[in-house]
Amino acid sequence: MKIIIVSLKDKSVELRLPTDWEQDVRLLFGSCVPSTIPPCTILTVIAEASDRYTLQENGTLLPPMSGLSRPDALIQLSEIVASRLAAHIRTGTALHAGAVGWNGRSILIPGLSGAGKSSLTAWLVDKGFSYLTDELVILTAHGALVGLPRALMLKPDADIIISRLPRFADSPSLRVGQNFVLRPDAPADADLLCGLIIFPAFITDAGLTIEPLTAAKACFRLMGCNVNARNLADGGFAAISELARRVPAIELRYGAFEQLDGVVDTLASLMLDAGISGDSGRRFMTAFAGVSVPSTIAPAQTTTAPAVRHPIPAPTPRRGSAKLTIGMATYDDYDGVYFSLQAIRMYHPEIVAEAEFIVVDNHPDGACAGPLKALELQIPNYRYIPEATRSGTAVKGRVFDEASGELVLCMDCHVFVLPGALKKLLGYFADNAATSDLLQGPLLYDDLKSLATHFRPEWRGGMYGVWDNNGLAADPNAAPFDIPMQGMGLFACRRAAWPGFNGAFRGFGGEEGYIHEKFRQAGGRTLCLPFLRWIHRFHRPMGVPYRNVWEDRIWNYLVGFRELGLPTVEMEAHFCDLLGQANASQIIERLKQEPDEA
Repeated sequence: MKIIIVSLKDKSVELRLPTDWEQDVRLLFGSCVPSTIPPCTILTVIAEASDRYTLQENGTLLPPMSGLSRPDALIQLSEIVASRLAAHIRTGTALHAGAVGWNGRSILIPGLSGAGKSSLTAWLVDKGFSYLTDELVILTAHGALVGLPRALMLKPDADIIISRLPRFADSPSLRVGQNFVLRPDAPADADLLCGLIIFPAFITDAGLTIEPLTAAKACFRLMGCNVNARNLADGGFAAISELARRVPAIELRYGAFEQLDGVVDTLASLMLDAGISGDSGRRFMTAFAGVSVPSTIAPAQTTTAPAVRHPIPAPTPRRGSAKLTIGMATYDDYDGVYFSLQAIRMYHPEIVAEAEFIVVDNHPDGACAGPLKALELQIPNYRYIPEATRSGTAVKGRVFDEASGELVLCMDCHVFVLPGALKKLLGYFADNAATSDLLQGPLLYDDLKSLATHFRPEWRGGMYGVWDNNGLAADPNAAPFDIPMQGMGLFACRRAAWPGFNGAFRGFGGEEGYIHEKFRQAGGRTLCLPFLRWIHRFHRPMGVPYRNVWEDRIWNYLVGFRELGLPTVEMEAHFCDLLGQANASQIIERLKQEPDEA
């Protein structure tokens, strides 16, 4: 067994690995020089039969970290190392962010998973900036950045683009499942004073837009990326607010790397070299506010134009009745809609004649609207519904409003259903014609083996519910069983039994747990049907195009819990731990003053 130490600031994690893992782990975490820092935890990878692995922490199995393939075990190991280091650091503020260096100063690139921070970090490295990290940054007491020396972890699509950049032509790399690990040059020296904050937002077909952020907005968004708030007396608020006041921050929206060439790299290097302060930088950046460059314009051109708004297509007229309505809401995800629909038509032909498809477009003036509308010409039982009056989680309810089927299956627009499952679902409804239950099935992970039967009702990472497996769905022909809650990527019920989302919901989040309890309070059950297996695309390597902020999520939990008569104390405590006591309390108290009416 090989022992490797991964260190960050004054904390370290000890890794105990099979000998043949050493090269891969050193590529992942760098040279991993010996450290005298006592480890905060010990992670052990144990080889099982048939090239399967188990992860242990301090001698105890990490559920559900058994029977993992080598790629899955490496990915899990990477995530656990970062989370354990962040959880133990008390001498700085840990941020979920990338970072690069330039002439002794640094750029912070914060964002939630899927925001595109790894891609933008890699692009800046290709332009001559030095690599610090793409995952975890420690903001020190004097405003410098220290990065976890992890290699770039690139998701599908982004891996192809980044690996073709000249800077990475000869870089060590490793394919790990769907992810691509790319090791840039040795990370830059630690403790580089932060001189610029860039919040990336990759949106397909968008033009380049650079928007300056006020110190208050930058502070709020940085608090959402804080991953060790509970370790700090004030949740890290003082350090983050000081950084937001001192350092200029921008939101960078773009649709292709070509738009950035000669603009973002030049702007960033000039600002760092000049040492521009927060106030001066914000005044300077107002010159860029509202300027947008379409992705079709070559980098050398200087023509500017506003972001394109497309005409909103008309809804598809009703096309008669159906036994089963299969519906989905979407926001700029044509590919997801297309492949999910066509997969049903190809792999579930036995139910297509009894079904209708409804797609609710929550960005009907966006670039995907026209192609989504055009599917009505190719799919005879397809209806396109534009929805521009409200946005977010509650838009799924529009599927039930439009459904002609007595039975409704609602799914995310990037979900696959295993062959045969929809026919069995119709059979279940036939045997339980008056059911008032919410019906769901096990999530099947990307390895096509591991399952999650339900959400465990716990708070984690700003969300109520943690994926779990009770083992009762190992046999797809097993009997249905009660579950507390489940991810809402796929669910079904009779249209007459649908209780609806609270009309005051806004933005993303808050549906899991809420809708399950609403069914139970109406006299129904929440069941897992072992045969109703589904696969969900989680990664969004080009970024999430819709609004996804903590404030909306907290609001939905407040509204939903109050509607059902549930206490909010545990929810409020969780967000105070996550975002910091001062910051979260201010948000929660302000939201409590708003009326719940839609």
